[in-house]
Amino acid sequence: MGEGSLGDLSVGSPRENAIQLLRMLGLTGLEAELYLILLEKGPLSAPEISDYLVRHRPQIHVALTRLSSKGYIEELGGRPKKYRAVDPQLLTSMFMREFNALTTKALEYMKSISKPSFEEKFGVWIIREPEVAKSRISQMLDEAKIDALVMGDIKFIHLLSDKIDAAIKRGVSVYVLSYALGERGAKFIVEDMPFLKKLRVAISGDIVVVVDSSLGGVLKARPTLPLKHGFLLEERTLVDYLSHDYVNRWVSSKVVVDDKFNFPLRFTFHRMALYETRKLLLENKKLRLIAEGYEVDTGAKVKVEGRIVDAVLDLPAGYAHFKVDTGTSIIRVGGLDAIAEEVAGEYFEIHEETG
Repeated sequence: MGEGSLGDLSVGSPRENAIQLLRMLGLTGLEAELYLILLEKGPLSAPEISDYLVRHRPQIHVALTRLSSKGYIEELGGRPKKYRAVDPQLLTSMFMREFNALTTKALEYMKSISKPSFEEKFGVWIIREPEVAKSRISQMLDEAKIDALVMGDIKFIHLLSDKIDAAIKRGVSVYVLSYALGERGAKFIVEDMPFLKKLRVAISGDIVVVVDSSLGGVLKARPTLPLKHGFLLEERTLVDYLSHDYVNRWVSSKVVVDDKFNFPLRFTFHRMALYETRKLLLENKKLRLIAEGYEVDTGAKVKVEGRIVDAVLDLPAGYAHFKVDTGTSIIRVGGLDAIAEEVAGEYFEIHEETG
């Protein structure tokens, strides 16, 4: 993060960190040094402070006046006048009250002037600070309506814990893929996040969140790669590539939790829909598909409904489609990248046939 930001606090000595915090609270460098001297030495007069800091007395008097007016130091009348620092906990509490009040007013204003988003999102946005990128990527889960793919190390997965829980309660199908865990790490995730229905462990990976096949975020987590930028993807083609890579990793990863979702199953991720459907067909489930998408030849909007005959998912060869018996014909429903199939689907609903 930039100069004076919280992201820099761990790089200096404890005293430098304290000065940086005080500067963030609105103090100048001299005022911060003066406050720390009063904390360290106890009550002092202006001449004594001037000697400690090796500064001209007029500068010291100006700094003392400013600190006193802010309530950060106390005065004891006499000749010479003495000064002492207020408790640092009180100082930060005062700041937080002012900060919270200001934040509320500022956010209300900023939301009031925010321009509405474009109806059609597009492009790749770059975030050049890793911690900000993680936070921004995690926010994507708040927008999930149907399904979400999450990948990251154990620290990132725990950062998303509340958001994942909230998404699942909204009816979102959430898949979680973690790495660098081992059995012990996987056990911790299961114990701390018992609401997870889908959890697998991979050998390696990046920090990734993809929601509803429309938004994606990725941050390279491997230390061998010098690139530390985060990317927000609002380009459907790139989001599809990201989700395809996720599914490729998913099918070859170790299963930790594999609970069933309730019918009807809803997907925007075509290949994940195929993968789950194949497992159900192997259990001799009779399934129906409702798919929305486009005719490959004409581009016309179309809805397909019928009995699922097969779910073809040959990742090495690149074949991925449903075979659906509509009652009048057999139709192949691929993803939005479909070429050989009759329909390119963007939404898939799997129902169990009863009776």
